[in-house]
Amino acid sequence: MTSLNGNTSAIIFTCLAVIMSFLRKYKPFRVWFTSLFETSLSDYFLPSKQIVVSSPTFTLSKTSAHFKEHGNTTLYELIQALTQLQEYLIRGQRQNGVIFNRTRELQPENLMHLRRIKYFSKVDEVNKSIQQNNISVQLVIRYVLERLIENNKNNDMMEHLPDILKTTCADLGFMTSDKGELIPTGDTIILANSPSKQSTVVEALGHLCRDWSSSFECERNPLNDFVHKRLQVSLKPSSDQDTLVIVPGAGVGQLAQSIAHKFPHCKVDSIEWSALMYVFNQFALDHPYDLDISPFSQYYSGHVDPESQTRQVQVNLKDVIRPANLNVLWGDFRQYTTNDKQYKKIFVCTAFFIDTAENLFEYFQAIEEFTNYCDELHWINIGPLKYGTRPLVQFTVSELKDLRRIRGWEDKCEEVVNDYNKKLNGYMTDYESLYQGYYGLLKFHSVFHQKGKESAVNNSN
Repeated sequence: MTSLNGNTSAIIFTCLAVIMSFLRKYKPFRVWFTSLFETSLSDYFLPSKQIVVSSPTFTLSKTSAHFKEHGNTTLYELIQALTQLQEYLIRGQRQNGVIFNRTRELQPENLMHLRRIKYFSKVDEVNKSIQQNNISVQLVIRYVLERLIENNKNNDMMEHLPDILKTTCADLGFMTSDKGELIPTGDTIILANSPSKQSTVVEALGHLCRDWSSSFECERNPLNDFVHKRLQVSLKPSSDQDTLVIVPGAGVGQLAQSIAHKFPHCKVDSIEWSALMYVFNQFALDHPYDLDISPFSQYYSGHVDPESQTRQVQVNLKDVIRPANLNVLWGDFRQYTTNDKQYKKIFVCTAFFIDTAENLFEYFQAIEEFTNYCDELHWINIGPLKYGTRPLVQFTVSELKDLRRIRGWEDKCEEVVNDYNKKLNGYMTDYESLYQGYYGLLKFHSVFHQKGKESAVNNSN
């Protein structure tokens, strides 16, 4: 029996060895195995994966005060986002270098033509714009690290927390003085084979412009005006002190800030899932100076001239005020909780958001659960239905209207803007480009009725 077991083990081992020899030659398997191995090691060795970043203060804790599950709102995820920012300059210029290097495949006569039309000067100007953008990026990194240090200097949740924060700063190219001040060291390591996520950084810079530059007021105003108008219709000065406004998918935060500013007696909770967008939001609310950013310089298609490609827009942060009634939160709004606090009215305001859902029914459920914490639940929406990555369902306007009715929502208003001859809405659109994207908008304001939902369900049965 022992011999049989030994032979069986040998056969199994041999089979596994043969299978592994084939799999090692298969690139997707190698990538998957390496990722699995790195994740397992980091989960075991990195305490930052066990530390939750509490918003809006950047204090570190073991649990989240505003979300039932903290998900990916850990110190580790925040460090990953800051690392992407720290790599922006080198990776951005490296990618721009690819544009230059491709010209080496051309004939000498073609290269001469490029010099005569100053093509290489344009590539060099893009490099300079990346350097200029990096000034703003570095300000964001410093802002977050300073908040982490300042708001956790007396934090005793973990014995080695000061060392963890020092290591975090060092990994991002800073050291801390005895007074807790940040000092740049210039020691930033970028792993050549590590995946680049620079597209998300470029997108975040674009959103900073879109939310806070006067150049993009034409995109923001239609959204702000509709949401403000619907809130104004439903709120009375005597009741808005007992009102909560929730803004999921807040991005870099201008809509939520405008609501909090216009309705100062309402409590406004801004919720964003992306760590990059969240830190840009916090930065925008606190930075005391305007910025100059070139949001389109790293896109080479559709430009009229090099000056248009590399042009700067002013990001107007100097006069931005953080309203006292605004709570800027980092997390998954499906896990958001009011902590059992009751309100007379809760408004959920979604702009360019509901089509980001993989499962739109989860969004419905998360919103409808707020009815347990208020007497009156409202949903104000504006945006297209341009569904994103791997949606399980993709509703038309009419299907979405029927679904709201079936689930117990009563529309106070609904409007579809899709006439090309009327004003459609841009979104991070380059208005000097040969290609300009515009969106039609679905606008609705609905009130939830639990009895209506129960009646509709019974009738469908």
